[in-house]
Amino acid sequence: MIRFLLIISFFVTTAYSQELAIKNKINPQDFAYSIKNISTGESWSKDADKSFNFASVNKLVTATIALDELGPDFKFRTLFFSSKQIKENTLAGDLIIKGEGDPTLSIENLKDIFYKLKARGINQITGNVFLDDSYFKLQPNREYIDDLSYRAYNVQPKSLLIEAGAIEIQFLNQDNNVSLYNKPFIEGIEVVNNLKITKEACEDWKSKIQPEVIFTDESMQISLNGSFSKECKNKSLYLNALDQDEYMKVAISNILDEVEIEFAGEIQKQGFADEELNSFVLLDEHFSDPLNQLMYQMNKYSLNLFSRNLALTAMKQKTEFDADEFNVDIYFKSWFEKKGISANEFFIENGAGLSRSSHANTFLFQEILAFIEESDWKSEIISSLPIAGIDGTLKSMFKEKSFSNATHLKTGRLKNVFALSGFMKSSKGEEYIVTFVLNGPQYQSFLKFIEQSLDYLHQH
Repeated sequence: MIRFLLIISFFVTTAYSQELAIKNKINPQDFAYSIKNISTGESWSKDADKSFNFASVNKLVTATIALDELGPDFKFRTLFFSSKQIKENTLAGDLIIKGEGDPTLSIENLKDIFYKLKARGINQITGNVFLDDSYFKLQPNREYIDDLSYRAYNVQPKSLLIEAGAIEIQFLNQDNNVSLYNKPFIEGIEVVNNLKITKEACEDWKSKIQPEVIFTDESMQISLNGSFSKECKNKSLYLNALDQDEYMKVAISNILDEVEIEFAGEIQKQGFADEELNSFVLLDEHFSDPLNQLMYQMNKYSLNLFSRNLALTAMKQKTEFDADEFNVDIYFKSWFEKKGISANEFFIENGAGLSRSSHANTFLFQEILAFIEESDWKSEIISSLPIAGIDGTLKSMFKEKSFSNATHLKTGRLKNVFALSGFMKSSKGEEYIVTFVLNGPQYQSFLKFIEQSLDYLHQH
């Protein structure tokens, strides 16, 4: 009873939470939290029904719905069809590549398929290569978040794309000189190094680099301006700097040359109806890793394209809705209704939460976490969440605290938005589900507030 009253006095009373907020210089109107002790059923909150932007914490919703609808063994597919039968080592027709939303498809995956086609005796393709990305509907033309169009998190969802739609710029730091290389190497792309080398700390190094992309008729120049610290080790910067269709065309053209399959046709974008595809010859299929493995990367490192494609794929497979992001909110709310989860304050623009318009409340996330707790794939979700002070997006946060290594939280962050939601185990072995959200500028102060709260929970 004494312990219960202590917890009540710490979390539930509005007076105390406001006192703690004032101490940390946080506007009480800018934040909310919900906490539940799974072991005892006790719960407490502040403004649990108030609407806030949760940014990438919405990936918890996408992950939960996808695992429930598709199952942990689900794999994305990419299909390869021929419009004609293969005769005398010749594909005397068109090759069709049909994407079904795989955000992990790589150039190496494509090479493997084309080498397998070569091994089957195909030495020539007499028709065209068609790229079919009609599995998703044409996506609405959303504005880039925070106007940072070239950041990789702004790659738009697409059912057929490679390398997550981004180009990697590698920074090789040797003897205080930084060399830049683009990966994969594509002819016609020039990387220009305009960086000033400094002695500053390496922390937040990406924010000090300003990419500029210039297109010409036959080439693209990526200039990196700003500064880079000599204290930084080798780094990689991923940029949304490529036309996805052209990226795929160049990659396939290079692969055909490498595997020595003769090809004189064109590589074009074209969609095909299912009935037409069913009349073609299925040459091969590429499958991604299973969803329970892919979830690790999505949540640990908050991969936006992955979660956006995943939401659209689940909707395509399990509903009659068109697979476009206008329908994601409707789809998610229909799932909430089936599961008896209240979503009165919920709106989402895409499966990543990459939006200034999306909103929810902490009560919804407590219900999502409770649903995960009772699911057959609880361990898959928890293991995919960043561990405080250890890895993922929490690697540099809450280091060497009492609750570090015992707290798994999904993070969400935009300018003036910060949120955390997930699971924690106390020093006494009791399990908690926790959600914190701030929509305001007091980020560092709010971190202190969360740290004090989690430390108290862990030790009591």
